[in-house]
Amino acid sequence: MTHPFVTILMPVHNGAEFLAEAIDSMLRQSLRDFEFLIVDDASTDSSASIVQNYPDPRIRLIQSREHLKLSGALNLGLDQAKGRYIARMDADDISLPKRLERQVRFLENNPDIGLCGTWIRHFGASTALLERPVNPEDIRAFTLLDTPFAHPSVMLRRDLMEHHHLRFDSHYFPTEDFELWTRILRHTQAANLPEVLLHYRVHGSSLTGSDWSTMDEQAVRIIRTKLLLLGLDPTPDELRFHRQLAMGRLAMTKLLLDQAEVWLPRLLAANQKTLLFQPEALESLLADLWARTCLHSARLGFEVVSRYAASSLSSTDTRKFRRQWLIRLAALKAKLT
Repeated sequence: MTHPFVTILMPVHNGAEFLAEAIDSMLRQSLRDFEFLIVDDASTDSSASIVQNYPDPRIRLIQSREHLKLSGALNLGLDQAKGRYIARMDADDISLPKRLERQVRFLENNPDIGLCGTWIRHFGASTALLERPVNPEDIRAFTLLDTPFAHPSVMLRRDLMEHHHLRFDSHYFPTEDFELWTRILRHTQAANLPEVLLHYRVHGSSLTGSDWSTMDEQAVRIIRTKLLLLGLDPTPDELRFHRQLAMGRLAMTKLLLDQAEVWLPRLLAANQKTLLFQPEALESLLADLWARTCLHSARLGFEVVSRYAASSLSSTDTRKFRRQWLIRLAALKAKLT
Protein backbone atom coordinates (compact mmCIF):
# COMPACT_ATOMS: atom_id res chain seq x y z
CA MET A 1 0.00 0.00 0.00
CA THR A 2 1.95 3.02 -1.23
CA HIS A 3 -0.66 5.79 -1.11
CA PRO A 4 -3.50 4.98 1.30
CA PHE A 5 -6.35 7.43 1.52
CA VAL A 6 -6.09 7.69 5.32
CA THR A 7 -3.34 7.10 7.85
CA ILE A 8 -4.74 6.14 11.24
CA LEU A 9 -2.14 7.31 13.75
CA MET A 10 -2.27 5.64 17.16
CA PRO A 11 0.51 5.74 19.77
CA VAL A 12 0.54 3.23 22.60
CA HIS A 13 2.59 3.05 25.78
CA ASN A 14 1.83 0.10 28.08
CA GLY A 15 -1.75 0.06 26.82
CA ALA A 16 -2.27 -3.67 26.50
CA GLU A 17 -5.45 -3.73 28.60
CA PHE A 18 -7.63 -1.91 26.06
CA LEU A 19 -5.48 -2.01 22.92
CA ALA A 20 -7.31 -4.82 21.10
CA GLU A 21 -10.65 -3.00 21.47
CA ALA A 22 -9.18 0.14 19.94
CA ILE A 23 -7.58 -1.75 17.04
CA ASP A 24 -10.73 -3.76 16.35
CA SER A 25 -12.83 -0.59 16.20
CA MET A 26 -10.60 0.78 13.43
CA LEU A 27 -10.50 -2.49 11.48
CA ARG A 28 -14.33 -2.41 11.46
CA GLN A 29 -14.41 0.97 9.69
CA SER A 30 -16.69 1.23 6.66
CA LEU A 31 -13.93 3.10 4.83
CA ARG A 32 -11.34 0.46 4.04
CA ASP A 33 -8.57 2.36 2.25
CA PHE A 34 -6.21 3.14 5.10
CA GLU A 35 -2.91 2.30 6.70
CA PHE A 36 -2.96 1.78 10.44
CA LEU A 37 0.23 3.25 11.85
CA ILE A 38 0.72 2.14 15.46
CA VAL A 39 3.65 3.66 17.34
CA ASP A 40 4.75 1.51 20.28
CA ASP A 41 6.35 4.05 22.59
CA ALA A 42 8.82 1.82 24.47
CA SER A 43 6.11 -0.30 26.08
CA THR A 44 7.22 -2.82 28.68
CA ASP A 45 3.96 -4.79 28.61
CA SER A 46 2.51 -6.94 25.81
CA SER A 47 1.36 -4.01 23.63
CA ALA A 48 3.77 -4.75 20.77
CA SER A 49 2.95 -8.46 20.67
CA ILE A 50 -0.78 -7.70 20.60
CA VAL A 51 -0.24 -5.57 17.49
CA GLN A 52 2.03 -8.17 15.89
CA ASN A 53 -0.64 -10.84 16.28
CA TYR A 54 -2.94 -9.02 13.86
CA PRO A 55 -2.51 -10.37 10.31
CA ASP A 56 -4.04 -7.32 8.60
CA PRO A 57 -1.46 -5.94 6.13
CA ARG A 58 -2.72 -2.40 6.65
CA ILE A 59 -1.26 -2.38 10.15
CA ARG A 60 2.25 -0.94 10.36
CA LEU A 61 4.03 -1.12 13.72
CA ILE A 62 6.78 1.33 14.58
CA GLN A 63 8.70 0.54 17.77
CA SER A 64 10.65 3.15 19.68
CA ARG A 65 13.24 1.96 22.20
CA GLU A 66 13.17 5.38 23.87
CA HIS A 67 10.03 6.59 25.66
CA LEU A 68 9.10 9.60 23.56
CA LYS A 69 5.85 10.44 25.37
CA LEU A 70 2.74 11.40 23.46
CA SER A 71 4.04 14.33 21.42
CA GLY A 72 7.24 12.52 20.43
CA ALA A 73 5.40 9.35 19.43
CA LEU A 74 2.89 11.34 17.39
CA ASN A 75 5.62 13.30 15.64
CA LEU A 76 7.40 10.04 14.78
CA GLY A 77 4.17 8.79 13.25
CA LEU A 78 3.52 12.02 11.38
CA ASP A 79 6.97 11.77 9.80
CA GLN A 80 6.13 8.33 8.42
CA ALA A 81 2.47 8.79 7.49
CA LYS A 82 1.57 8.26 3.83
CA GLY A 83 -2.15 8.96 3.73
CA ARG A 84 -3.88 11.98 2.25
CA TYR A 85 -5.60 12.38 5.60
CA ILE A 86 -4.33 11.60 9.10
CA ALA A 87 -6.87 10.31 11.61
CA ARG A 88 -5.88 10.37 15.27
CA MET A 89 -6.81 7.53 17.54
CA ASP A 90 -5.94 6.62 21.13
CA ALA A 91 -5.14 3.11 22.28
CA ASP A 92 -7.96 2.96 24.83
CA ASP A 93 -10.83 4.51 22.85
CA ILE A 94 -13.39 3.11 20.41
CA SER A 95 -14.17 4.68 17.03
CA LEU A 96 -17.64 4.05 15.64
CA PRO A 97 -17.76 2.22 12.28
CA LYS A 98 -18.69 5.23 10.13
CA ARG A 99 -16.17 7.62 11.66
CA LEU A 100 -13.53 7.66 8.90
CA GLU A 101 -16.14 7.63 6.15
CA ARG A 102 -18.00 10.62 7.60
CA GLN A 103 -14.87 12.70 8.15
CA VAL A 104 -13.32 11.94 4.76
CA ARG A 105 -16.56 12.78 2.98
CA PHE A 106 -16.77 16.09 4.84
CA LEU A 107 -13.17 17.04 4.06
CA GLU A 108 -13.52 16.02 0.42
CA ASN A 109 -16.61 18.23 0.12
CA ASN A 110 -15.02 21.16 1.99
CA PRO A 111 -11.52 21.80 0.62
CA ASP A 112 -11.13 24.96 2.75
CA ILE A 113 -11.33 22.86 5.95
CA GLY A 114 -7.99 21.45 7.04
CA LEU A 115 -8.96 19.91 10.39
CA CYS A 116 -12.14 18.05 11.28
CA GLY A 117 -13.10 16.69 14.69
CA THR A 118 -16.29 15.11 16.00
CA TRP A 119 -18.35 15.03 19.14
CA ILE A 120 -17.52 12.22 21.55
CA ARG A 121 -19.15 10.35 24.40
CA HIS A 122 -17.26 9.30 27.51
CA PHE A 123 -17.55 5.78 28.84
CA GLY A 124 -16.13 4.01 31.85
CA ALA A 125 -15.84 6.35 34.84
CA SER A 126 -18.04 8.93 33.07
CA THR A 127 -20.82 8.85 30.47
CA ALA A 128 -20.77 12.54 29.57
CA LEU A 129 -21.42 13.80 26.07
CA LEU A 130 -18.69 16.19 24.93
CA GLU A 131 -19.95 18.65 22.32
CA ARG A 132 -17.58 21.12 20.74
CA PRO A 133 -18.38 24.08 18.48
CA VAL A 134 -19.17 23.10 14.91
CA ASN A 135 -18.49 26.12 12.70
CA PRO A 136 -15.06 27.63 11.91
CA GLU A 137 -15.65 31.04 13.55
CA ASP A 138 -17.17 29.51 16.67
CA ILE A 139 -14.17 27.19 16.90
CA ARG A 140 -11.73 30.11 16.69
CA ALA A 141 -13.57 31.95 19.44
CA PHE A 142 -13.67 28.85 21.64
CA THR A 143 -9.85 28.80 21.79
CA LEU A 144 -10.18 31.71 24.21
CA LEU A 145 -11.64 29.25 26.73
CA ASP A 146 -10.38 25.76 25.99
CA THR A 147 -9.36 23.32 23.28
CA PRO A 148 -12.07 23.24 20.59
CA PHE A 149 -11.47 19.60 19.58
CA ALA A 150 -11.56 16.17 21.17
CA HIS A 151 -8.03 15.13 20.23
CA PRO A 152 -8.55 11.43 19.39
CA SER A 153 -11.46 12.36 17.08
CA VAL A 154 -9.41 14.66 14.85
CA MET A 155 -8.66 14.16 11.16
CA LEU A 156 -6.07 16.37 9.42
CA ARG A 157 -4.88 17.01 5.89
CA ARG A 158 -1.34 15.69 5.66
CA ASP A 159 -0.29 18.24 3.02
CA LEU A 160 -1.28 21.02 5.43
CA MET A 161 0.94 19.56 8.13
CA GLU A 162 3.87 19.14 5.76
CA HIS A 163 3.58 22.50 4.00
CA HIS A 164 3.62 24.45 7.27
CA HIS A 165 5.98 22.09 9.15
CA LEU A 166 3.40 21.49 11.87
CA ARG A 167 4.24 19.11 14.68
CA PHE A 168 3.38 18.67 18.37
CA ASP A 169 5.41 20.69 20.87
CA SER A 170 6.37 18.64 23.94
CA HIS A 171 6.92 21.81 25.98
CA TYR A 172 3.13 22.10 26.26
CA PHE A 173 2.50 18.64 27.76
CA PRO A 174 -0.22 17.63 28.47
CA THR A 175 -1.98 20.23 26.27
CA GLU A 176 0.27 19.85 23.22
CA ASP A 177 -2.83 19.16 21.12
CA PHE A 178 -4.49 22.45 22.14
CA GLU A 179 -1.30 24.35 21.32
CA LEU A 180 -1.00 22.66 17.92
CA TRP A 181 -4.62 23.44 17.04
CA THR A 182 -4.01 27.15 17.70
CA ARG A 183 -1.09 27.09 15.24
CA ILE A 184 -3.04 25.12 12.65
CA LEU A 185 -5.88 27.65 12.83
CA ARG A 186 -3.49 30.34 11.58
CA HIS A 187 -3.37 28.51 8.26
CA THR A 188 -6.76 26.91 7.72
CA GLN A 189 -10.41 26.68 8.71
CA ALA A 190 -11.62 23.88 10.95
CA ALA A 191 -14.89 22.19 11.85
CA ASN A 192 -16.45 19.58 14.10
CA LEU A 193 -19.06 17.11 12.90
CA PRO A 194 -22.06 17.41 15.25
CA GLU A 195 -22.40 13.69 15.87
CA VAL A 196 -20.75 11.22 18.22
CA LEU A 197 -18.23 9.19 16.22
CA LEU A 198 -15.86 8.20 19.03
CA HIS A 199 -16.29 6.75 22.50
CA TYR A 200 -13.65 8.14 24.86
CA ARG A 201 -12.64 5.93 27.76
CA VAL A 202 -12.29 7.68 31.12
CA HIS A 203 -10.34 5.75 33.73
CA GLY A 204 -7.95 6.41 36.58
CA SER A 205 -4.83 6.67 34.46
CA SER A 206 -6.29 8.90 31.77
CA LEU A 207 -5.27 12.57 31.71
CA THR A 208 -8.92 13.51 31.85
CA GLY A 209 -9.06 12.01 35.29
CA SER A 210 -5.59 12.51 36.72
CA ASP A 211 -3.66 15.54 35.46
CA TRP A 212 -5.88 18.61 35.61
CA SER A 213 -3.47 20.79 37.57
CA THR A 214 -0.69 20.63 34.98
CA MET A 215 -3.26 20.74 32.19
CA ASP A 216 -4.72 23.97 33.55
CA GLU A 217 -1.33 25.63 33.84
CA GLN A 218 -0.41 24.77 30.27
CA ALA A 219 -3.83 25.75 28.94
CA VAL A 220 -3.44 29.12 30.64
CA ARG A 221 -0.14 29.62 28.76
CA ILE A 222 -1.95 29.08 25.47
CA ILE A 223 -4.94 31.23 26.36
CA ARG A 224 -2.68 34.04 27.53
CA THR A 225 -1.35 34.43 23.98
CA LYS A 226 -4.92 34.95 22.78
CA LEU A 227 -5.59 37.55 25.46
CA LEU A 228 -2.40 39.39 24.52
CA LEU A 229 -3.51 39.43 20.88
CA LEU A 230 -6.77 40.95 22.10
CA GLY A 231 -4.74 43.78 23.57
CA LEU A 232 -5.10 42.63 27.17
CA ASP A 233 -2.20 41.95 29.54
CA PRO A 234 -3.82 39.79 32.23
CA THR A 235 -2.33 39.34 35.68
CA PRO A 236 -1.72 35.79 36.96
CA ASP A 237 -4.84 36.12 39.12
CA GLU A 238 -6.92 37.20 36.12
CA LEU A 239 -5.62 34.27 34.09
CA ARG A 240 -6.50 31.83 36.83
CA PHE A 241 -9.93 33.38 37.23
CA HIS A 242 -10.51 33.22 33.47
CA ARG A 243 -9.61 29.55 33.32
CA GLN A 244 -11.64 28.55 36.36
CA LEU A 245 -14.63 30.53 35.09
CA ALA A 246 -14.40 28.93 31.65
CA MET A 247 -14.26 25.44 33.14
CA GLY A 248 -17.13 26.06 35.58
CA ARG A 249 -15.02 25.27 38.62
CA LEU A 250 -15.63 28.33 40.79
CA ALA A 251 -17.72 28.08 43.95
CA MET A 252 -19.60 31.22 43.05
CA THR A 253 -20.00 34.09 45.49
CA LYS A 254 -21.51 37.52 44.84
CA LEU A 255 -17.99 38.91 44.61
CA LEU A 256 -16.99 36.34 41.97
CA LEU A 257 -20.21 36.97 40.05
CA ASP A 258 -19.36 40.69 40.09
CA GLN A 259 -15.91 39.85 38.78
CA ALA A 260 -17.34 37.73 35.97
CA GLU A 261 -19.74 40.50 34.93
CA VAL A 262 -16.80 42.87 34.62
CA TRP A 263 -14.32 40.47 33.01
CA LEU A 264 -16.47 39.10 30.20
CA PRO A 265 -17.45 42.52 28.76
CA ARG A 266 -13.75 43.45 28.85
CA LEU A 267 -13.13 40.60 26.43
CA LEU A 268 -15.90 41.80 24.14
CA ALA A 269 -14.68 45.39 24.22
CA ALA A 270 -11.11 44.33 23.45
CA ASN A 271 -12.31 42.26 20.51
CA GLN A 272 -14.26 45.21 19.11
CA LYS A 273 -10.91 46.96 18.71
CA THR A 274 -8.80 44.08 17.40
CA LEU A 275 -11.42 41.92 15.64
CA LEU A 276 -9.32 38.89 16.53
CA PHE A 277 -12.52 36.85 16.58
CA GLN A 278 -15.71 37.28 14.61
CA PRO A 279 -17.76 39.53 16.96
CA GLU A 280 -20.95 37.46 16.67
CA ALA A 281 -19.07 34.25 17.48
CA LEU A 282 -17.44 35.72 20.57
CA GLU A 283 -20.69 37.32 21.72
CA SER A 284 -22.46 33.96 21.45
CA LEU A 285 -19.64 32.16 23.28
CA LEU A 286 -19.54 34.62 26.18
CA ALA A 287 -23.32 34.82 26.38
CA ASP A 288 -23.33 31.07 26.87
CA LEU A 289 -20.59 31.30 29.51
CA TRP A 290 -22.47 34.06 31.34
CA ALA A 291 -25.66 31.99 31.34
CA ARG A 292 -23.83 28.95 32.71
CA THR A 293 -22.15 31.12 35.34
CA CYS A 294 -25.48 32.53 36.50
CA LEU A 295 -27.05 29.08 36.56
CA HIS A 296 -24.11 27.89 38.66
CA SER A 297 -24.70 30.88 40.96
CA ALA A 298 -28.45 30.37 41.39
CA ARG A 299 -28.05 29.35 45.03
CA LEU A 300 -27.21 33.00 45.71
CA GLY A 301 -30.89 33.82 45.25
CA PHE A 302 -33.34 35.44 42.82
CA GLU A 303 -31.06 38.46 42.45
CA VAL A 304 -29.05 36.32 40.04
CA VAL A 305 -32.08 36.02 37.76
CA SER A 306 -32.38 39.79 37.56
CA ARG A 307 -28.66 40.22 37.00
CA TYR A 308 -28.70 37.72 34.18
CA ALA A 309 -31.66 39.38 32.48
CA ALA A 310 -30.30 42.93 32.84
CA SER A 311 -26.74 42.21 31.74
CA SER A 312 -25.51 43.31 28.33
CA LEU A 313 -23.97 39.85 28.04
CA SER A 314 -27.41 38.29 27.59
CA SER A 315 -28.91 41.00 25.39
CA THR A 316 -28.12 39.16 22.14
CA ASP A 317 -28.63 35.64 23.47
CA THR A 318 -31.29 33.93 21.35
CA ARG A 319 -31.98 31.53 24.25
CA LYS A 320 -32.26 34.30 26.84
CA PHE A 321 -35.81 33.68 28.03
CA ARG A 322 -35.41 29.92 28.30
CA ARG A 323 -32.18 30.37 30.25
CA GLN A 324 -33.78 32.99 32.47
CA TRP A 325 -36.43 30.49 33.47
CA LEU A 326 -33.85 27.79 34.11
CA ILE A 327 -31.92 30.12 36.41
CA ARG A 328 -35.17 31.08 38.18
CA LEU A 329 -36.09 27.42 38.69
CA ALA A 330 -32.60 26.67 40.01
CA ALA A 331 -32.84 29.60 42.43
CA LEU A 332 -36.24 28.38 43.63
CA LYS A 333 -34.92 24.86 44.12
CA ALA A 334 -31.96 26.20 46.11
CA LYS A 335 -34.30 28.23 48.31
CA LEU A 336 -36.47 25.22 49.06
CA THR A 337 -33.62 22.89 49.99
